[in-house]
Amino acid sequence: MRLVPTLLLVACLFGAWRWWDGRPDSSSGFDAGASVSENGFVSVQMPDGASRHAVLVLAPQNCPSDQARRSEALVAFLQDKGVPVVRGHSISFAFDNPTPEQVAGANRAVEVFKRGAPAVFINGMAMSDPTPAQAAAEYRRLRIAGL
Repeated sequence: MRLVPTLLLVACLFGAWRWWDGRPDSSSGFDAGASVSENGFVSVQMPDGASRHAVLVLAPQNCPSDQARRSEALVAFLQDKGVPVVRGHSISFAFDNPTPEQVAGANRAVEVFKRGAPAVFINGMAMSDPTPAQAAAEYRRLRIAGL
């Protein structure tokens, strides 16, 4: 008689595992419309004034925090590798009749920015606090792709 409840429990656990395993990957914490690169960067709407040919690093100005030190190390690493870098400390967006994709991309960009410094934006892709190697690899990936 204990066999039926045990089999029922096993069937429920298996069904739950199959359901969980079949869900779209939301580990990045971003909406399903976001693409995530192999370097961990997520697709975003670029902030106003961001260059398509340089890495935008957003971090606190004149701050002795750990985030600011990581930002400085990231900028120095990228510049040593010959990667053009632009520094900033805020983002803004201006749209006339934005599309749903633009709004979603801007929301993802703001989320990246809110996760902590340095927030790094590279030609439509962004990540909060990447390693210097991740940022350089993403820049190279986008350059090779011709984007």
